[in-house]
Amino acid sequence: MQWPRLTFLLGFAALGPTTDGIVYVRTKNERGPTAIQAGINCLELLTGAYFYPTESVQIQNIVVFHLHNLSSPSREIELGFLQSHHTGYHEDLDGRKTQHFQLKMMSDKLPRSSIRKQAFVDYKLIDYYVIVVDEFEKLERAMSYISLAYAFNPRGKYVVLYNNPNNRDLDDRFALEALNFMFIKHHSVNVLVAFAIDMMSYAVYTGDPYHGTRKDCGRMKTLKIATVQNGTFRNEALAMEMIRMSKVPPEMESCTFLFCTREAAPFINAGCETGLEIQIMHLLQESMKFNVNVSCSTMERGELEDDGVTWSDLLGLMRDDECDLIAGAFYPDYDVHADFAATTLYLQDYYTWFVQTAGLQSRWKVLLDIFEISTWELFALVLFVCSLTWFLVGTALPELRPHKCFSTCILNTCNSLRIFFVALALYSINVTTIYTSQLINVFTSPPREHQIDTIEEILNMTTPIGGRMEYEDWFENADEDDLRVSARYSNSDEFQPSEANMRAVAKGRRVILTSRAYVRNSHYYGEVHGLKQDVFATQIEMIMEKGFPLLPKFNRIISNLNDMGITGKLFQDFIFNVTILHKIQDIISPDEDDDLELPPNEIVLTLDHMQSAFSTFMMGIVICDTSCGNGSTFHRGHAILQALREILGTYNALNHSSFELSCATRGIYHVWVESKGCTAEIYYNTRSLVDLWPMLNRTLSPIKIHQHPRRQQFLVKWEKSKFDIHAMHYCLVVSRDRPQRTLCQALANSAFGSRCGMSTFEILQRMSVEEEKKIPQDVKTTIACTSSRTKQLIKGLKPNTTYFLEVFAIHTHKQNLSYLLGATMIHVNRTRPTQLIEGKLAIGKLSTLGGLALFSFKIPKKSHKNTTLKLMVTPCIGTVNVEIFRKKRQAIKPIIDVYYPRVITIEHAVPGERYQIQITEADEHYRTNRIQIVASTKDEFLNMPQLPDNTTVVEVTQLRTCHATTIAWYSSPDKRKIRYCTYIFKQHTKHQHYSNVKMPSYCELENRDIYQHPQLQQTHCIFSDQANHTEPVPMSMSISNLAPAHYYLIFVTASLGGSGGSLPYRSARVKTHPYCRESAQQPSGKSQQLRTGPFAKKQQQQPRGHLKGGASSHHKPLPQERRNNRLKRNRDQDEEEDQR
Repeated sequence: MQWPRLTFLLGFAALGPTTDGIVYVRTKNERGPTAIQAGINCLELLTGAYFYPTESVQIQNIVVFHLHNLSSPSREIELGFLQSHHTGYHEDLDGRKTQHFQLKMMSDKLPRSSIRKQAFVDYKLIDYYVIVVDEFEKLERAMSYISLAYAFNPRGKYVVLYNNPNNRDLDDRFALEALNFMFIKHHSVNVLVAFAIDMMSYAVYTGDPYHGTRKDCGRMKTLKIATVQNGTFRNEALAMEMIRMSKVPPEMESCTFLFCTREAAPFINAGCETGLEIQIMHLLQESMKFNVNVSCSTMERGELEDDGVTWSDLLGLMRDDECDLIAGAFYPDYDVHADFAATTLYLQDYYTWFVQTAGLQSRWKVLLDIFEISTWELFALVLFVCSLTWFLVGTALPELRPHKCFSTCILNTCNSLRIFFVALALYSINVTTIYTSQLINVFTSPPREHQIDTIEEILNMTTPIGGRMEYEDWFENADEDDLRVSARYSNSDEFQPSEANMRAVAKGRRVILTSRAYVRNSHYYGEVHGLKQDVFATQIEMIMEKGFPLLPKFNRIISNLNDMGITGKLFQDFIFNVTILHKIQDIISPDEDDDLELPPNEIVLTLDHMQSAFSTFMMGIVICDTSCGNGSTFHRGHAILQALREILGTYNALNHSSFELSCATRGIYHVWVESKGCTAEIYYNTRSLVDLWPMLNRTLSPIKIHQHPRRQQFLVKWEKSKFDIHAMHYCLVVSRDRPQRTLCQALANSAFGSRCGMSTFEILQRMSVEEEKKIPQDVKTTIACTSSRTKQLIKGLKPNTTYFLEVFAIHTHKQNLSYLLGATMIHVNRTRPTQLIEGKLAIGKLSTLGGLALFSFKIPKKSHKNTTLKLMVTPCIGTVNVEIFRKKRQAIKPIIDVYYPRVITIEHAVPGERYQIQITEADEHYRTNRIQIVASTKDEFLNMPQLPDNTTVVEVTQLRTCHATTIAWYSSPDKRKIRYCTYIFKQHTKHQHYSNVKMPSYCELENRDIYQHPQLQQTHCIFSDQANHTEPVPMSMSISNLAPAHYYLIFVTASLGGSGGSLPYRSARVKTHPYCRESAQQPSGKSQQLRTGPFAKKQQQQPRGHLKGGASSHHKPLPQERRNNRLKRNRDQDEEEDQR
């Protein structure tokens, strides 16, 4: 170690013993070579400790920023650090571990405007930065240049070295100021600040903004983590641990982020409290335990202003730190990605032009177009022929002359004309019936005028067109139609998606470009017409600053949601709820504000226009029935009144003769007497009030029953009464022996019985209203009153029993008025498990029993005592929980969250005992369709291979290229000959928008239709003889002929050759590089290689150049054709996550 030397210069004068002397003392040189070397050693130490690369096929890069006006010794320290890494290419002879990097330089020599005007720009994000300063203003100047570069990476690692001999004491103040500046201004937290406290020593600081309480989360807190003395740490172990400490905790319960949203239904609904993107944000919150403050607005996403720096609207708010992240149906945009970061794409939306729906045809056209013109002409001809024939027959008959006159010849006074009249009437009825049936079709699907359905027709109209401001970029190209659209396009408030503007579209006042999902979610779905051809189709993303700390975890979670189909399930739920449930709600409760006014010249056909022979025929029937019924009623009523007089006279004549009704309830009674010879029968009832209300005699309302097998509960629902809907209460009657036709009968057969002196309504009022009603086993009839509710949850039903369910409506204002609203019957089935057979694959459906599947397997009695039961459970898609019972007790602990093929082992299975396997959905919101299960008590499955304990398929990222990749997995421990097959499916990328093609599941790999899947790219099968291996060995396969910058889903299955089924490994998702480093082109199909067998890593080629202290760099120029604009726009933010 070299220490500074203190030199004394003495001057002597040879003047004798009394000579005077002068001593000159030189102070420490703060700018000398010793101080410079100490600064260089500090930089080497910090970069070697902090810049440790992850495993990647791409060499990571370091940027050293050079400031031209640096003072000494900062300038010499920076130049010395650069000089130490430009000593030429040589091998590492001292045996130390080296790290290879690509070294880049940036400077403030040119103006900042030239940063983005370079001819060739590298879009790969910078990994590490080294900045040497002597003033805080120079750090600001350096970051102003760095942040303007397209490759600026706020989540990169920064080492800032400060050395100013005139400032040695304000280390903590400078560290806080620098860390705050990097965090607030540039959103960077991975920063080390080395402050020179003397000529040889440096104090190292870092920031911690996210650990702590709710009050200080988001506030920069400085931490002094080390002291460097001439290139060495005073406490190396502690310093290394503090330097590599993660700045972002796994859970951030104490942090709250500002979430700015734009109303864009259905992704962000009105009020910004619900929506598809809000649901995805809730899923992210549940996983990472952070909080958000939602800010709702109708602002646009934002565009880059003319100055090239400032952003407008929501992006401007985020740049001003008023928002941490924004959402609102934002699609990927290259200009936005140049300055901001975005999450992985999710969901999907389609945009098209919406115009006015064509109006209905005129009434006379509708009535005429039911039949063709030739048919009407034929009817006229038939009428003319019939009239002529009638006249000729009438005049030719031997009738009196007055009957043969023209005015009286239509009188069918003879049999011939009567027969002819009947035939003509039948023909007329047939024609009228056909016309009426066609008229009903017209009512249900009324024809419309010509519908505008092309962009050419829209451009030929004079109606103004427009949409959101950000959509206008789609038409800024050389296409003629797009140029015409761009010339007329308006982004004013009148063309923003809203209810008022959609009403204007429905009235034909304007044409709006908007999302199909938004229109589907609005009240005008079906009232406006969208062109069949989509203008644009894209996926959705959230936007935030590049340094947002949770972005890598956001991307990982959203990718998992996409792979598991959860985002697709959310969109399918939206389609069902909006399309069906909301439409039903609109029909039941229409909104008067949404009614569209018809033009004055349009008349809609209604049932009033449906005039035909049937109305006359019905009038004749009514008149005949009335006349006949009045006569019959008069004679019958006269006889009954006569008999009643006789009977009443007899009772009056007899003393103490009366008819008594015991236990009568209060109310109105209707009594009538009927004579039966010498006896008389007296009838009474209290239900005749029902006959006074016609609505009570309609068809019974349906009853819906939802079964919950896991809870042994049934939810019974019914519709409200259409008669006095606000005055009706309801009672559900559950009986086992027979149906109950009246409420009085149900009360008499129930535990309440018949109570004297009380009305039915008073008895029901004393019953308690319970949300859950348990059905007693010893009572045959149970009554559960729900007040005005139209649902009741019942439990305790006996298995294998038939129950009769009746719903009665009780009028709360009228005495003894109740009627049967609906009735049904259910049979409670006991859940019987599926019997598993040794080594045979079984498939179970979880949707059949409400998310529950039961299986049963009996251990053979001849098995030995140490039998091991193996279960192979494969969820086709989604996540399940597995529980195993023996004698109603758990055999092992429940296995939770099984989302991939998994082998479950039960040691020491009891011979002769039956094990019950219960598989349930892990989350009721994300339904799992099917599962596969196979059970065996042998070491090997009978017709299936044995899988290793670790069924993971991994990608060897070191061997990944733009056209090929290598996957690896553990071989089967089975000693039989195993056949491995791989299936490669192409997935969507961010810059290619395919239709929503469903990816296959584990269970679909056995289906022959898998080879017809549109995304299937390759299949490969190999055989491997495991006789020489007693344990699983790594296997690998190289897959080529892949497209650059694409995602692929890879399945690996193992089977016993041609016999038996196959078992899948866990799927793997890989991505090829966005650009090629090799000089060779993409290999052809014949040159594709499959390398299998025990896997060993390739030795990486030793790059040239090295960094002392564990950091190295080299620069390998790329060809120009791989730096063109197409590869710039295909840059993927996930590349950084893969590298880290």
